[in-house]
Amino acid sequence: MTPDLHMHTTSSDGTLSPRELVAMAARQGVTIMAITDHDTFDGVDALQGTETAIPVLTGTELSLRDMRGLHLLGYGMGAAAELRQAVADLAARRFTRAKRMVDKLQTLGYPLDYDAIRAECKGTVGRMHIARTMVSAGYVSDIREAFGRFLGDDGPAYVAGERLSMAEALPLMRRNGFVPVLAHPAELGKDDVTLRALLGTWQNQGLMGVEVYHPSQSGRGFSALDAMVRRMGMLVTGGSDFHHVNDSHHGQPGCTAAFWRQAQADTDALVTAMRLAVINE
Repeated sequence: MTPDLHMHTTSSDGTLSPRELVAMAARQGVTIMAITDHDTFDGVDALQGTETAIPVLTGTELSLRDMRGLHLLGYGMGAAAELRQAVADLAARRFTRAKRMVDKLQTLGYPLDYDAIRAECKGTVGRMHIARTMVSAGYVSDIREAFGRFLGDDGPAYVAGERLSMAEALPLMRRNGFVPVLAHPAELGKDDVTLRALLGTWQNQGLMGVEVYHPSQSGRGFSALDAMVRRMGMLVTGGSDFHHVNDSHHGQPGCTAAFWRQAQADTDALVTAMRLAVINE
C-alpha cells in the first residue's frame, strides 16, 4: 500500500484541482489518499458522487494559535453542520487577513490587486496565493523570497490569522465525528521530551493520532517518533503535504510511504477510527 493522507488542492493553496490531484497521485502509485485543504471541505466535496481512480478520504487542516507551526488534521466520513460552519468561519477570516496583508504590501510599495487574487482562488485564500501573485508581478524571484522578505511570520507584511486553539479544535472535531491528528510535529521545533509532554496534554484533550511520516520529519528520522506515538496508543499517519510540483518545502505524492513500514495496518486503523467516530458522534 502507498497511502498519502495529507494533500492540498486549488480549494486551498495547492495548484491542482481535486480531479487533477487524484489523477496525478494515482499515476505516481498512490493507492489511497486524503484531501486535507486548509479550512475548507470544498476540494473533497467536489469529488462526491463521482468515481475516482483511488479512494479519497475526507479531511481538512486547521492552523492553530497555540504556537508557530501547530496544525491539526481531521479525518471523517463526512462533516457535521457544526464543524462545517466553524471551518467556513475560519475561511472567511482568511479573506480578511489576506486583504490586510495586501494593504501592507501596498504601503511598502508593492501594490497588488486583492480582488484579482480573491477571484483566482477556488476556495480559501492564504499567503501562498499572495506570494504567487508577487512572483507574477515581478516583485520577487520566487515564493521563497516572498516569504523570506515579506510574508513570513516576522515579515513586514505578515498579519496573524484568527485561529482556534488546540483545546477548542480537538473537542470540535471529536463531537462532529472526526479523527484529529497532529500534523508535521517536526515543524514545531521541539525536543523529544517537550514533544512527548505536549502530546500527552493534547491526547488528554482528544488528540487521536500523529502524522509521523511527513517530509519535515526526514531530517530527524522517523523511528523514534513512530515508537513514541505507538507507545502512547495513538494512530500513526503520514503524507506528502503536497501543494505543487517541484515544491522544495513540501513533498510529492506518496513520497513518505517508502519509509512507512506499517502503512497498510496504520491506514486501516485510521479508517476504522473514522467509522467508529461516526457511530459515536
